[in-house]
Amino acid sequence: MLRLSAAFAQDLPSLQQSFFIDREGDEARFIQRLVWEEAAYAFRYIVIVELREQDGSYIEVFRGSTVETFIDVSLYAGYYRFRVEVHDLVDEFAFSTEWQAFEILRALQPELTGFSPGAFFLDVDVIWELSLQGVNLLSGADFYLVRGDVRIMPERHTGEGDSALLVFDQRSLIPGQYYIHVINPGGLDTKIGPFEITFQRPFDLNISLGFSPIVPLYGFLFRDFRLEDHTVPAPFPDSFYTLGAIARISFVPVKRIWGQLGIELSSSFAVLEHQREYHTANTFFLNTHLSLLYQRYFFGRNFALNLILGAGLTTLVDFHYTYPAGPQTESKTPHYLSAIAGISVKGFFLGPFFLSAGADFIHVFSPEGSMPGFIRPFATLGVRL
Repeated sequence: MLRLSAAFAQDLPSLQQSFFIDREGDEARFIQRLVWEEAAYAFRYIVIVELREQDGSYIEVFRGSTVETFIDVSLYAGYYRFRVEVHDLVDEFAFSTEWQAFEILRALQPELTGFSPGAFFLDVDVIWELSLQGVNLLSGADFYLVRGDVRIMPERHTGEGDSALLVFDQRSLIPGQYYIHVINPGGLDTKIGPFEITFQRPFDLNISLGFSPIVPLYGFLFRDFRLEDHTVPAPFPDSFYTLGAIARISFVPVKRIWGQLGIELSSSFAVLEHQREYHTANTFFLNTHLSLLYQRYFFGRNFALNLILGAGLTTLVDFHYTYPAGPQTESKTPHYLSAIAGISVKGFFLGPFFLSAGADFIHVFSPEGSMPGFIRPFATLGVRL
């Protein structure tokens, strides 16, 4: 006997397709393929297909001859059975197989009539759900966004016939203009569009002001150091200087799923003063830096992580010593190159307003003794324009 396999309106568990769609006419026509194993010494095969009636009886709807081990038919939805009659090398009937039943399911043509929202805004939205309206939107259908060779599949979807809901993972979304494509079981498909994945704002401008003390770490400005055979006292050896302010301006023009890139200009001003037994050191401590900025939003765009790396100038404005008796020393304003690295977190409230807190590490390149370094913590209030 031969082992038969019927190709219905679904894939076989092999690489061979069980059906294909003929789209050459006005309407798509389904072609089903019935497949069997080759019989030894077979000259040809006669395939008989019967349709089951409502009363349980069968009527013949197809009879065909082939020398292949398959035959293509075009049948409507219903319950069928088929068998193969084998003819030998002299084209005489040798034997026939038993009847094998199969079902052809009705393939439904999907139709899309609308969708909402009209776009995903990667810098505004926090829910990535696309609602579809139409006809024959089945739960077993394949839904995806297509743009050229790019396909974005939803993380999950539901189909209710006249509507469907697609839920996407933000990490899969790539900016561009797409069409929404639906393929129902059976291969009939439709599409609608365009649908945009984009950014609502081409760039962000953030401005903030706040409090910023100075925490000295090392170097000749903040720690006593040895010079030949004596100790040189540092002008500002205290562990904390509280009187300080900071302003930050960032421009963010590059927006991607993995984060945003921009530049940030920061400038801080602190009053440094330290009194010793015989003199007092004074200066206005000014730090201005231009940095590369990386920004990543979290928790529905309510919070953002900021990382900066850059360079700039550290200036001791009006640096001088005063004495209990006698005049002060000559005022100097030295400038030094410095490098900065920082991290901060900002939280948004009332729309564009935010609170930001973080710390910057600044290393000063100075030819005078050991190079100093310090931490600049800060807390600011700002607005995103």
